[in-house]
Amino acid sequence: MERVSLRNLHYGSDPRHHQSPQALELADLGPVLERLPDGLQSILGEGGGLVSGGEGQRVRLGRALLRGEPRLVLLDEPFRGLDRHARAALLTRARERWRGSTLLCVTHDIDAALGFDRVLVIDGGRLVEEGSPIDLADRPDSRYAALLRAEAELRAEGWSDPRWRRLRLEGGQLRAGEAPA
Repeated sequence: MERVSLRNLHYGSDPRHHQSPQALELADLGPVLERLPDGLQSILGEGGGLVSGGEGQRVRLGRALLRGEPRLVLLDEPFRGLDRHARAALLTRARERWRGSTLLCVTHDIDAALGFDRVLVIDGGRLVEEGSPIDLADRPDSRYAALLRAEAELRAEGWSDPRWRRLRLEGGQLRAGEAPA
């Protein structure tokens, strides 16, 4: 059984590097812990079944934040399952925490890459473009620019369709909310 417990967060970490309160805050695990019956000692169930995908992502982020000063940090779709604002906030925290490390972030959030020094565009398993995201975004023939345009178009046209509804589960009740941002 997987736990949010300190044991889970410390999995694979050197005990000298444990800074749990800081990692809990940076990974935004406070709301998750408040909801769980036994806080840090809660059993999450098989494969973390008592937490959402986004909450599980934050537990894994908390675990990574407990590492010392890594030379390389690889984040592979680290914030999937979270809303756009939460993803942006967590990415900002991760970048600040690992500012002295090489950070490789694999993501389908095309515009999130605008804040990085370099972007690599992969298509069909092959590197098809690389460079400064700002420079690539300014080139009309760039694959990266085309991806940015497609993402902006989807956000402007696709998600703005009034037939889309955002539903969320709160206290066991299904509630309607705003359309995705």
